[in-house]
Amino acid sequence: MIARARPTNIASRARRGVTLIELLVAMSILSIGLMAIAGVSGSITRSLGESRSETLAATAAMARFELIAGMQCSSLTLNSAVSTTSRHVTEKYIIIDEGNNTRRIIDTVSWTTRRGTRVAAFTTLLPCRPGA
Repeated sequence: MIARARPTNIASRARRGVTLIELLVAMSILSIGLMAIAGVSGSITRSLGESRSETLAATAAMARFELIAGMQCSSLTLNSAVSTTSRHVTEKYIIIDEGNNTRRIIDTVSWTTRRGTRVAAFTTLLPCRPGA
């Protein structure tokens, strides 16, 4: 049996592992990706906080409309603005007689964000039953 000599040529040797340059490039790409994720997470948190405030404002207006809809039309005070504040949301509403036994309710809500005060106006019509 003839023993074969192992080739000593470096080029024919199987390559094992990664080079230092490849490791540095991979770590750079990974660190840039992680920094991008960290930056986006801060803006997502701020957006969620602002959308919570917008939801509170819309819910306040909806609750006001439901409360007024449950009242008799004859007991509603017309053409006078009423202002209330709850949960950092200021609400100002007015009830206007539209004729034809219909009342228009305009509810303006405002809340403070880190960019300043935001204002949204909501409007609905309330039909009144005769005698109610």
